[in-house]
Amino acid sequence: MSGDTPIIRLRGIQTRFGMQTIHDGLDLDVRRGEVLGVVGGSGTGKSVLLRTIIGLKRPEGGSIEIFGQPFPETRAAARAVQSRWGVLFQNGALFSALTVAQNVRVPFLEHTRLDHKLVGELIRVKIELAGLPPEAGAKYPSELSGGMRKRAALARALALDPDILFLDEPTAGLDPISAAAFDGLIRDLQRALGLTVVIVTHDLDTLVTITDRIAVLVDKRIIVAPLGDHLENPHPWIRSYFHGPRGRAARHEP
Repeated sequence: MSGDTPIIRLRGIQTRFGMQTIHDGLDLDVRRGEVLGVVGGSGTGKSVLLRTIIGLKRPEGGSIEIFGQPFPETRAAARAVQSRWGVLFQNGALFSALTVAQNVRVPFLEHTRLDHKLVGELIRVKIELAGLPPEAGAKYPSELSGGMRKRAALARALALDPDILFLDEPTAGLDPISAAAFDGLIRDLQRALGLTVVIVTHDLDTLVTITDRIAVLVDKRIIVAPLGDHLENPHPWIRSYFHGPRGRAARHEP
């Protein structure tokens, strides 16, 4: 795959729920190795866009290319592609009846036939990569703090050494210190592992500190640019979002 070819390419995406159109002719290129933030007002379809990209929702129109190829039509081919990315859903979406280690094991069971002992070693590595202590593997989600549950979900998302990491509101519900630590972890992992990261978030601190570009959903389409360009954009919602009190605070402006 050429370095100039987007790792994710959307063209003319249309998504609807009944008579309500959420996206209408949406185009998006995600570059290999970047951290892309996705923001937008309530009802603009941020999480819907993520689910559309990963194949959980079929768009009513348009095309999706992943890794330079159209999104697979067959179940088997789709599973092969899906094994190349990891997803951290809102609130972690861990299986409550499984321990952290068992949750991290799930992708290995679904997509590989690796030796049981090797998988156990890999699980320990993923738990460590996510910034959790080794003893966390034996705990259930209910025994973890909110920040630790996010990290456990991240360990599961990293299980199969993905090329792309999708994060849906990863710092929601975390205190500012935990959120900042999680942001730092994501940036460190992205640099160390060469990941492409797509983050759906409302957290302005995340957008300012770790994203390379920001995709803003407005008017049923998307505007993608570095933060500096969005600060110059006259669109009313964009100005309100980035120039409001929280936006200024995130940029350490008075």
